[in-house]
Amino acid sequence: MNILKLLLLLFLIPNMMLAETSLTGKAVKIVDGDTFDLLVNGNTTYRIRLKDIDTPERGQDYYQVAKQALADYLFGQEVKVTFEKRDRNNRIIGAVYNGNALVNMLMVQEGYAWHFKKYSSDVRFAYAEVQAKKAKRGLWSLPNPIAPWDFRKSKQEKRN
Repeated sequence: MNILKLLLLLFLIPNMMLAETSLTGKAVKIVDGDTFDLLVNGNTTYRIRLKDIDTPERGQDYYQVAKQALADYLFGQEVKVTFEKRDRNNRIIGAVYNGNALVNMLMVQEGYAWHFKKYSSDVRFAYAEVQAKKAKRGLWSLPNPIAPWDFRKSKQEKRN
């Protein structure tokens, strides 16, 4: 193998490993407002975490509403998930499409979710959050919505 081919392979292999992958299947279980189970080929289930967003935690205002919204968008539907990685809990972190609709974005636009700025710099989600706040849609109609990461931190501090 000549040096040019070797260099080409060394360049392509890491990039191929970062390539986006997709799964298509049926949403069979809604775990919470940003996590669900996807059944693929009728026999393999994957836990999916919607990328770019974060929704209220169990015990937090708007938790049930956000969970129900995700169910309305996905449950029992054939959806497509595109992804590049998994999180520390082995969940697939993905963009979820029901037809042409990006469900992750719908959750933010309708006020069911925050843009998860710690893990996402996507300005489209930042803009959608600002617009939902201005319109007081969903959780933004609450007098003092608490971001899920602040809620988790507060719970952690109480335990210590």
